[in-house]
Amino acid sequence: MMREFIRITEETLHWFQPLLSQDLCRQVQQQRDVYAIGAVEDRTACGVLVFRIGKPAVELQVLAVAPEYRRRGIARGMVEYVCRHAWDTTTPVVCSFSAADLQDPVYLFFAQLEHFSVTQVDGMVCRVPLSMLSGPKLASLRDTGGPVYPFFTLPTVTRHQFFLRLRQQHTLLWDDVDGQDCCQPLCLCVMKHADIQAAVFLSNDGDDLELSFAWCAPGCHHQLMTLLARVKALLPQREGYLRIAAVNPVSVSLVDQLLPEREILARYYEATWDMQL
Repeated sequence: MMREFIRITEETLHWFQPLLSQDLCRQVQQQRDVYAIGAVEDRTACGVLVFRIGKPAVELQVLAVAPEYRRRGIARGMVEYVCRHAWDTTTPVVCSFSAADLQDPVYLFFAQLEHFSVTQVDGMVCRVPLSMLSGPKLASLRDTGGPVYPFFTLPTVTRHQFFLRLRQQHTLLWDDVDGQDCCQPLCLCVMKHADIQAAVFLSNDGDDLELSFAWCAPGCHHQLMTLLARVKALLPQREGYLRIAAVNPVSVSLVDQLLPEREILARYYEATWDMQL
């Protein structure tokens, strides 16, 4: 058995494309702070690790191994490869992830990985039946937060300026600015004097909907709630769930208040390398 780890470049990306989504391929090609390494065993591309070099840490973002090559230490080898190179610049290595419980495979991977510590952090992944979005709290907010506009009907320059501002504020974690994966009629925003105060983006996930991204300016939480109420008003009667990833204490509190019937699917954790190899 011969195994090696290589940098994924324009020339080698096509070997690993079966393990990467189109969006990730685009990020690796276009974003200067996003990198990827690949695992090759017996001349077969069998694993990828995508990471972002930020300040102050290297952030592991995607770790994938082909099914027939799992349980061979390939994922561990890729993580250790990144850590060895981070050691030269004393750069911390971290990975934020969600896990259903302490027996979740991702949690166990990092908990059992030598020289890594895992701690629970703020946030949760939850879901609520779409039928429950018609509760009185949301319904009462439907028309009280200001004019609502379909986001993707705004001028292109307005949309790009909005995303640029969020990136500069280190707020935007979502990269699909073109809305290719969105349910565009349900992507809405509240504007005042040509300034976006709040926005929500939803995508289809089979029979379910996923709240892909939600944002509001300081002091504009009411406008955000107006958008969620308007989304429900636009939905046809349908079965299924709305999945929500609440990633900070404020969003968790809002979900708890407005959707107390939500079912928690996973919590968030952070794995941190203790820089000993």
